[in-house]
Amino acid sequence: MAPLVILKPRESSDNVLVTRPARLRERLTARWRARRLDAQLARGVAPEAGAPLALRAHALGEPRMRLALARGVQRVLDDARSPQRPSRSRVPVCKVEVVAAADQLDELAKRLRSPRLLSSRGLARVHLLLSDGGGPLYSRGAIRELRAAVSDAREALEPSLEW
Repeated sequence: MAPLVILKPRESSDNVLVTRPARLRERLTARWRARRLDAQLARGVAPEAGAPLALRAHALGEPRMRLALARGVQRVLDDARSPQRPSRSRVPVCKVEVVAAADQLDELAKRLRSPRLLSSRGLARVHLLLSDGGGPLYSRGAIRELRAAVSDAREALEPSLEW
């Protein structure tokens, strides 16, 4: 059975949401364009703006994905604290920058593991932070940028009740 999506109809000016089964094309789009959808969610586009966004937001909120994100943050910390070089299959983190933001990253990992509700906006920001090889986790001299990105992601994890 297809997952249900909650959407705001385009023609509706009211705060009305509708539920319908997700179409195959929408499910495939949510999977194939995850990075682009994450960027939209991270900017604050509401998940109910489109079925692929709603599906991606749902996928990010799954306990398995939250745990994977927490493990990704922990892996970054472990790589930075380790005297060994990371695997060649991964982009190496900038150890100095990551160690400087270790307390914030530890808090981020704890928050991701907590059972509390998290916003898709914050989850998308964490996913982008971990997966952007040109981002502040992987850029030399980006301590301020990394601290700001981690702080923004942590703040964005707090759910908003705006409709």
